[in-house]
Amino acid sequence: MKATEAVSYSSFALAFAYFVVFNLFDLSSTILALRLGLSEANFVLVYLSSFLGVGIAGVILLVKSIFFLGVGGLLILGVLSKSQKMKKTILAAIILLGAVFALVSLNNFLSIYSVILT
Repeated sequence: MKATEAVSYSSFALAFAYFVVFNLFDLSSTILALRLGLSEANFVLVYLSSFLGVGIAGVILLVKSIFFLGVGGLLILGVLSKSQKMKKTILAAIILLGAVFALVSLNNFLSIYSVILT
């Protein structure tokens, strides 16, 4: 997309789909890693699990739900915004969050792969 182009609805739909796919990869790879005996390394999730008195899987689902609500809110703001600068900023944020979950998923799959090899 060129700097002067308007951000279309399809750009937001594609960015949100990208976010959803990599979020689901993260969720499935995390659950698989936990089933293989790996432990959760994110200290925030471990603390929340202890604080709330629920298992890691419950906390992960809670945090995923919060992320989806937050990105959904960004998506609505982006679509409704009149400012192209704001639209582009929100679109970049959604894409960046998707990229973070892609990297986390890759890390999870590498950890799973190392467990399977041993």
